[in-house]
Amino acid sequence: MEKSILFLQKTIGEKAVSREELDQLKEAVEAFDEEWFEYEESEDRFYLNPEILGYKKRPQEDFEALGLGELEERIVDVLEQGKSVKWGKLALAMWLFFLFIVVYTVVETIF
Repeated sequence: MEKSILFLQKTIGEKAVSREELDQLKEAVEAFDEEWFEYEESEDRFYLNPEILGYKKRPQEDFEALGLGELEERIVDVLEQGKSVKWGKLALAMWLFFLFIVVYTVVETIF
């Protein structure tokens, strides 16, 4: 599909295409979808959608599998970062928020 879109961008671009040319393109392109085109009634022509015109090929990313040693190092690093969090302060903040919600709910029901 990606090759078809890139081919249509190169061959048609922003030019108008007649119904006959569109039928020829159907035969020439492997993956073809008529929703890629917009019909202009006043000109009796077809144009490529703005989404198709703006489509860009995604760069091929070279992903590399991590070995068990590298994966273990990453996990240990993340766990080490977790040690630096001030859990006491976080717990206190959570309790204060909980108490705020309780007090707010009670006040709303009374008044």
